[in-house]
Amino acid sequence: MRAHEEKLLRLSMNDTERVLHSPCVALDAKTRAMLELAMLIAVDGPATAFETAAGTAMATGATEEELVEILISAASTVGTAHVVAAAPKLALAIGYDVDAALEVPPRADRLQRDDVLH
Repeated sequence: MRAHEEKLLRLSMNDTERVLHSPCVALDAKTRAMLELAMLIAVDGPATAFETAAGTAMATGATEEELVEILISAASTVGTAHVVAAAPKLALAIGYDVDAALEVPPRADRLQRDDVLH
């Protein structure tokens, strides 16, 4: 029996002790951290968990752009409601305050350009 088959068999029989507590060797730390973020998006995890996951992912080499791409990529699987709920949590985790950005009044040059377009 191959290793992955044994793991699937044990998990199917609720024999989780051996599988869940053994080291993960097939995935590197960056990939595991990015998967953690994807799972948090799917289950509407708390902001503190997003901070931990984003911090771990970035410490293992993930970029802010990659983390946002994970959020966008999740939409087709978990739905836009989960993505919209996760966006401000991820933003704070990577140092961007969406709420504060929304409170900033629009720049005058942007208003003039918008007026011309309409």
